[in-house]
Order: sequence, then structure tokens, then C-alpha cells
Amino acid sequence: MKNIIADSLSDPAACLGQTRLLNLDDSKLRIQALRITQLAASDIQKAVRVHDFVKSLPFGCVTSNGHVTAGWVLRSGRGDCHTKGTLFVALLRSAGVPARLRFVSISGAFLRGIIDMGDTRVTHAIGEVYLNGNWIQTDTYVADELLVGQALARLEHDGQALGYGIHADGTSNWNGLEHAHGQYSLQDPSSLPVIDFGVAHDPENFYASHPRLIDHTSWLTRAKWSIAASVINHRTQQLRMLQSAE
Repeated sequence: MKNIIADSLSDPAACLGQTRLLNLDDSKLRIQALRITQLAASDIQKAVRVHDFVKSLPFGCVTSNGHVTAGWVLRSGRGDCHTKGTLFVALLRSAGVPARLRFVSISGAFLRGIIDMGDTRVTHAIGEVYLNGNWIQTDTYVADELLVGQALARLEHDGQALGYGIHADGTSNWNGLEHAHGQYSLQDPSSLPVIDFGVAHDPENFYASHPRLIDHTSWLTRAKWSIAASVINHRTQQLRMLQSAE
């Protein structure tokens, strides 16, 4: 996997502060972080509890490609890899646990059955948490449990490994001790990230450093994404309401 930039946030101390999107001064965010982690005995327990809370929020795309704050995601009660990732990092930092996002390019085939991306690659955000002296990755908070269950059933029914937002051989839970990926599998080379863009505090911080990846000022880009996001949300909700595939 090609790494096109050097990590600039390798120091855990640099991954505790706030940004515009990681609005740690949001009172509801602070209270929620305390509620989730106050009985945790270690940073690993804090991280797993934050993960499980973010995972419990339904997957859903923001219909505008504008960047939203962690507080907004918490109040909306839904998110995708970018927005749930923002909330994941913010809750961890609020609880005193260093966290950041890593951005990679993966095949849009993991959305097969929800929206046809063809061979298009999409930018995927993965959470990284500093635990026991190592940066541990997870994106398994992105797809909620109901969506994962229905997606696995559909993939088995279709005889496919990748689609409906997940990889059938991916991981659906995280223990804070090892990497966990839900959108691709190490056993399936064709699903693995092609480019590692490196780490950032949040999506706004990342795209400011990679303006060619997405044009946030283009009305056409915004219109296309708004339509795609609406389709994804509608079909994802349909999938949640399906009975298990026979």
C-alpha cells in the first residue's frame, strides 16, 4: 500500500486537543464522554466503550459534503465513516485518550447492493487510538449492528464477499487490543486500501491538505453527493427493515 505523506501526528500528545470539528467544549459532548467512560478502569476500556456507543448510532450519510462537528453528529444520532469518525475521535479526546483518523483509498465495491460505484475508489476514514504504546486501528463503529446483521445475510444469500457496506470476512467488533476493519479484509487482497494518505485530526484537516481529492466549492460536486447520500440512506434503511435473507 502506497503511503504518500509522512504521518505528522505520531506524538500522542498532539492528538488530544480540539479543532473546529472536534469541538470538545460542546457541553453535550463532554457529558456524553463522561457518561460513557466514567466507570472504565483503563484507556482500553474507555476506547471500547466509546467505540460501542458510536457503533450503536445508525449508519447514515450527511447529505451535504460540508464538514460537520462532533457535537452535530452526536445530536443527529447518525453518521458515516467520516462523521462517525469525527465523533469517535472527539469523545476519546474528551476522555483523555489520544485519537486521530487515518484516511485511505478503497474500492467502492463495498457499497455494492446499496449504490453502484463501479470501479470508483472512495476515501475511507479509519479511527486510530493510542493504547498500550501503539496506535490501534478500527472502523467497526461505522456500520451499526442491525445493518451488519442484514448485510451479512444478504452477502450470504448473494454468494458475495463484499457489499452492503461491509466485507463478509471483515470484523464487526473491536476489543481495543488489535486492529479491526469492517469494510475490507486482510484475507482479500482486492478489498485492501490502495493508497494510505496518512493521518489527520479530522476530515476538514485532512481535505485542507488534499484539495485535489474533493472540490468542496463546486456546486456540481455538492449536488452529486447530495443525491448519492440520499440514495445510500434510503437503501440502507430498506436493508435494515428486511427480514433475514433466506
